[in-house]
Amino acid sequence: MQLRVISGLARGKRLKVPKGNIRPLSEQSREALFNILAPVIFDSVFLDLYAGSGAVGIEALSRGAKLAIFVELDQKSVMVIRENLENTGFSDRAEVFALPVERGLKILNKKNAKFDIIFLGAPYGSRSLYDALKFIGSADLLNPTAVVIAEHRFKQIIDPVYGKLGKFREQRYGDTIFSFYTVEQVNK
Repeated sequence: MQLRVISGLARGKRLKVPKGNIRPLSEQSREALFNILAPVIFDSVFLDLYAGSGAVGIEALSRGAKLAIFVELDQKSVMVIRENLENTGFSDRAEVFALPVERGLKILNKKNAKFDIIFLGAPYGSRSLYDALKFIGSADLLNPTAVVIAEHRFKQIIDPVYGKLGKFREQRYGDTIFSFYTVEQVNK
């Protein structure tokens, strides 16, 4: 499978996809996602969890995110992410963590990292998605207006609330659903 950057500085650049059990987000779904994120992407700090090829975080960088952090356990995927960052010219605005997502989140939380956008592209059906959402909902990783997006199959039910995260939108593209969360304002 061949991917490309859809828009922005690296528009049209080809991205490698690691061999194996990787399910990259289709260009159509990625474009739809970034059309929704357009008002908040510029100058944002983006966290790409279960990063795979890095296509989502690289798209964010191409569209003006100031920093993207990628967390991916698979070593082949980590090498491909680094290669894709080099080929698109974004290595200087990116960090890659070769760790399980849960460990990466704990390390970032300890470092007091703050994000404007977090994207979770967990393997479909994975319990890890729920665990990561629970951790994000209880940690201090989010700027006040942050958006968290969980990609999942339409048959997979995920909760409307995880700690301080509340779902405010759901968008379906074929078998894929994006669930959008933000920090719930208590005492409104």
